[in-house]
Amino acid sequence: MEQVHLKYGTSAVDFEVDGAKSVKYLYENKMRVIEDIKAEFLHCVTDGVIGTKPLKELIAPTDPVTIVISDMTRFWMRQDVICELLVKYLHDEMGVGYDQIAVVVALGTHRKNTAEDRRKLASEFVYDHVASVTDHDCDAPDLVYIGTTSFGTRVSVNPLAVGRKVICIGGTVHHLMAGYGGGRKSIVPGIASRETIRMNHERALDPEKPMTDVRVGSGLVENNPINLDMREAGAMVHVTFGINIVVDTSSRHSGLFCGEFDKAWQASCSYVQKGYGLPIDYQADVVIASCGGFPKDLNFYQSTKTLFNASRAVKEGGTLIMLAECPEGSGSRDFFDWIKPLSRKNMRCFIVIGMSHQCII
Repeated sequence: MEQVHLKYGTSAVDFEVDGAKSVKYLYENKMRVIEDIKAEFLHCVTDGVIGTKPLKELIAPTDPVTIVISDMTRFWMRQDVICELLVKYLHDEMGVGYDQIAVVVALGTHRKNTAEDRRKLASEFVYDHVASVTDHDCDAPDLVYIGTTSFGTRVSVNPLAVGRKVICIGGTVHHLMAGYGGGRKSIVPGIASRETIRMNHERALDPEKPMTDVRVGSGLVENNPINLDMREAGAMVHVTFGINIVVDTSSRHSGLFCGEFDKAWQASCSYVQKGYGLPIDYQADVVIASCGGFPKDLNFYQSTKTLFNASRAVKEGGTLIMLAECPEGSGSRDFFDWIKPLSRKNMRCFIVIGMSHQCII
């Protein structure tokens, strides 16, 4: 008899597995844990910077600065710790006034945050000191058009990302459509218009057949039209500096990749693949998967990442059980609107491989 403990929301589920021929656990490969995050941060914005100059040489004391951070569904990366270190560094070491710093929460089409949410996401110190901590509004009338990608996506973004020095803080993980999260996703969908987001996400569809484009999937970036479109759109913002966070499954900081927006993000993707790109020996009759608890299972939209990844570990005709509390229900309305073309039988889903945070076979 096997005793099992899996995360579920802010609590856990304990149960017994009895009578199974074999039980196998899938976890990430061993990952380092950063013991001194302040020292790591200072190294990564100075001597350890990737593909560009140290942060001090990229921003002048008189420059207005916008810091883009992620929303509550990605709080697993504990960006508040990094955001606070960054703001203190900009002010104390670089002479940038607190009143010159604005923080924008990259909501995409997600729900609005409460003031308490924003305080948590940016950290209490940042919330109480900088000029503003605001949610991005993908339907706002003052979004700024900055160009059209070669794929035909019209790119409009938050006005605080135009004419200012922009620093993006994001968390890198496998992503079921874009290959990997983080990096350019801070711009699209993060701070883009609803039209831009819709046009970009349409790149998931095969341009000629009623199905998902086979180039789209977890860990796929080279010829992935969603990723390539996002990278083009992100480049239009001319982000000054990118900070990419990688955590282990306990949300402990494991990697920090800082520097040139695209190059630093690519370095973080390689690190994620080494940690979470776990091959499986066989497909099982029964797979039980946890999303990893809050906030990874905040809503069903976020939880589908585990669903799609875990599905690759189960045999055809097998049983898949997923633990996802989903206290906020289904999540993004735009995501579930895809049911309409599915019901008309003019789009077919294509499931791709990734890595479940915690899976029992």
